[in-house]
This record gives sequence, C-alpha cells and structure tokens, in this order.
Amino acid sequence: MTPDNTKKRSVGIKTICLKTVGPCLEVVLLSPKKGEIKNPSHTKIEFMKTEKGVIIVAYKESDRNPRFTVLKRKKNWEGWELPKGHLEKDDYRETVKIELREETGIEQQSIESITDLEQLVEWEFEEDGQTIGREYKAFLVKLSEDSYIDVSKNPCDEHETGLFLRFRDVEEMLTYDDQTELLRTAYNKITQE
Repeated sequence: MTPDNTKKRSVGIKTICLKTVGPCLEVVLLSPKKGEIKNPSHTKIEFMKTEKGVIIVAYKESDRNPRFTVLKRKKNWEGWELPKGHLEKDDYRETVKIELREETGIEQQSIESITDLEQLVEWEFEEDGQTIGREYKAFLVKLSEDSYIDVSKNPCDEHETGLFLRFRDVEEMLTYDDQTELLRTAYNKITQE
C-alpha cells in the first residue's frame, strides 16, 4: 500500500490501482497514454469483517467406544452444535481450553490432548445490514473418561443442555452440515489411530 491508500499492479500496458474508500475498494485503471480512467466498470469490492475462533470435537472413551460432546443451543437460534467460540488472546489452544470450560464446564485437568485438525469451518451471516464472516479453526480434544458436561456455568447462557453421545447419534443431531462433516473427519482420525 502506498501512503494514499492505493495499491498498484502492472497488467500489460495498464496499471490497476485499488483505492480504499470506506469499507470498499475502488478499481482505477491507469493507462500511460490516457492517464487515469476512474472506475471504468464501477467495481466495488466490499471488505467483509471476519471473526476468527475455534470449533471443537471433544470426546471421551467409554467402553472402548468414543462418546462425543454435543450442545443444545438456545441463544440466537435453536439446534444442536459442537462447542465453539471466538479467538481469545490470539492463542488457538488456549481458546480451546477457555471455550470448553465456558460452554461445557469441562476444566483443563480433564483435557488429555488437543490436536489441530488442520481444517477451517467458515460461514457468513448478516448483522445490522453488514455481512460478517466466521473462520473457525477445528480441534480434536480427548477428554478423561470421568469428564461430564455442566452448561449451567456458561456466562452467556447459550445452551440448554449438553451430552456425551455415540458418533452416529451426534451425526444425526447436528444442525449444520459443516459441523457434521467435521465430526466425521474427527471420527475417522480417532478410529484410524
């Protein structure tokens, strides 16, 4: 970026200049013969606010069969989901611990391992006329067998209840397909180990 909020790139004999105008980019073509041709196609590229966070597939072993955490949401929408939350302190692993404690009541000492699934779950929604993107990094968390869920301590009162259930049950319950796909990825990873 140049000091006047423009970014220039040569394309053949023309230069494309992108100028920031509020929350948008304005395209300007620069031609060596004609000078500046302002926004010939009236193209605007809107910036979308993107919030980062984590989404967690948490499980514990139970009689050699994993049981997965699923939460019944009641705030903003109703349905079943995996634990998730906004990125805290720019630290994904710390955010996993914070969100498990806030959303499920599971304390750090019950966490046996945290594995980055190297997968993002992304979605968009509208708020006050603005499109907001979410980009949540996925983690697999193995919990101790004596772990239990207590949603009553959630500071945002987001969930009605939380359960540990078999893979097939959680797979059928999850409201959103991207979370179901993530659950399948995690289950395959667990069963291949």
